[in-house]
Parts: sequence; structure tokens; C-alpha cells
Amino acid sequence: HMFLDVLLGLLWATLTSFVFDVPLTPWWLFLGVLFAFLPDTDFWIELLKRGTVGGKKLGAHRVLTHIPFLFVIPTILLFIYGGPALGTLFILGVYGHFLHDATGMGYGYRLLYPFSPYFYKFFSDKDGSIRYTREHFLVRWTKKEVEALHEKHGNDDWLQDDIRYHREHWRELLLQIIILLLVITLFYHILT
Repeated sequence: HMFLDVLLGLLWATLTSFVFDVPLTPWWLFLGVLFAFLPDTDFWIELLKRGTVGGKKLGAHRVLTHIPFLFVIPTILLFIYGGPALGTLFILGVYGHFLHDATGMGYGYRLLYPFSPYFYKFFSDKDGSIRYTREHFLVRWTKKEVEALHEKHGNDDWLQDDIRYHREHWRELLLQIIILLLVITLFYHILT
């Protein structure tokens, strides 16, 4: 999801730059990417605390800062003190992240916390597999159910496996980074 967060952050920065007539500067692009990564603060907390993320144990990731309600007050403050462009960039970055984390891999997050303790995910079955059918539009789990799914399906070495994969496929990663830099440069020159 890292590249998706980066691409969405760049997209939101470019879009808000165009709509609100804000210069598309490297700083504005950085803010777009930063806001798109904010909900994943709990990833870094878990990594520092446990030395790994996920696996067979439900840790902090998708639990501590994957709470949409947590970002309501910062959104309001950014609109008041930073203006509509910055507030909109924040909303798109943060809540866009929540939208893509509510689909795909994983077992969702506490979408309605503190009003509901359940973990929610769209287009999934109860085992966490992706199912794009009407019957699987929305699934919910208790914390105990998510813990059981982590115990049953979790890979304690997924982070190391992911790093190893990227080391072995560094050419593809380098190509993605080059394309990403070219896209940023293109957007910058088109809109300035």
C-alpha cells in the first residue's frame, strides 16, 4: 500500500492545487503524501514497540490511529487556521487512506470507533478474502475475531518477506520510483 499512499497523496495535492489555485510546490506535494500516510502512524508505533508489524498477533497497526473520528478535530482546525485548500488536502489524504484500507488485504479497521467497537471492511468474506459481490459489501468483526484471524492466517515474517521481495526485485522498485518522480515533475511543470 505504500506506493498507493504516495500516489494518492500526489494526486490529492495536484487536484487541490488546481481547484484552489495553490502553487504546486514540492512542499504542497510533500503535505499531500504526509496526510495520506497519517493513519499509518500506528504502523511505526507497532514496529518500534514489537520490532515487527502484524503477523500472528494483532498489534497497534490498524488499531491506534486507524480511527476516522480521531481526525475530525484536526480537520476542523486545518480548515479554520489553514484555509479550505489545506483542509481539503487533509481530508482527501487521511480519508482517502481510510477508504483504500477498508478494501483489499487485511481485516479492516474500527471505522465507527468510538461509537462501535467492530472492525469493518468492504468486499470481504469473514475470513478476510476479497469478494466483490453484493453479499460481501460490508463485513464486521469483533476484536477477538480479528485476533483469531491473525493467529490463523498471520505471517510473523511478512515484513521481512516484503523487504526481501523488494531487495530481490529492486529493478522494478527503481523503475516505479523513476516513474513516480517523472509523474511529479510532469504535474509540477504542467500546473506551474
